[in-house]
Amino acid sequence: MPFEWYSRCVPCFGESESGDGLSVRESASGLMVAIIDVLGHGPAAARLAREMERYLDVQQTNDLPQLLERMHHHFLGSLGAAVTLVYFDYQSECFEGVGVGNTLARKCGEEWTSYAAQPGIVGEMIPTLKLFRGSFRPGERFLFTTDGVKENLDPRQCRFAQYRSLPYFVSFLIEHFGKSHDDTTVIALEYNSLEYKALECKNE
Repeated sequence: MPFEWYSRCVPCFGESESGDGLSVRESASGLMVAIIDVLGHGPAAARLAREMERYLDVQQTNDLPQLLERMHHHFLGSLGAAVTLVYFDYQSECFEGVGVGNTLARKCGEEWTSYAAQPGIVGEMIPTLKLFRGSFRPGERFLFTTDGVKENLDPRQCRFAQYRSLPYFVSFLIEHFGKSHDDTTVIALEYNSLEYKALECKNE
């Protein structure tokens, strides 16, 4: 896989299960990443998060607005959730994403770029969906967070951690910017295309 990734999910204080979820699905052409934050917390939120993970894991389309709209209709009448989906295309080294609610995607670097989700709740009411787009290069990192992590992160406070291992980076964010009164989930990815291609050549 050209992307290395690591995730960590911490339930709300006093709960044994998390109402956050994630899905990472690779195909020959790219990688689809989803982060989910079901409204509320506890067992009911956790059950819905697992159902949403299973739903996304078996979807084959990379048309993100269509996928999120179908997901919305499938879970209509449920507790509802915030969801961000991003598809990374290996050939073009470009990504596109869509989100509803308070989940957030970020591109890290000397300057961080945030891709906020649109207002709404998947399973209750969603707006006309608009894609965000960008490119990625070897060595670049991306973050996906639920609102259990402080929204306005200062990259200067993370500069040291963001160049350490992915597990260290994720744990640093949760320990320093996580909220104990909410479920907290962080996914970190790093693109290593050159290493991946070199490994492919060795195996041929």
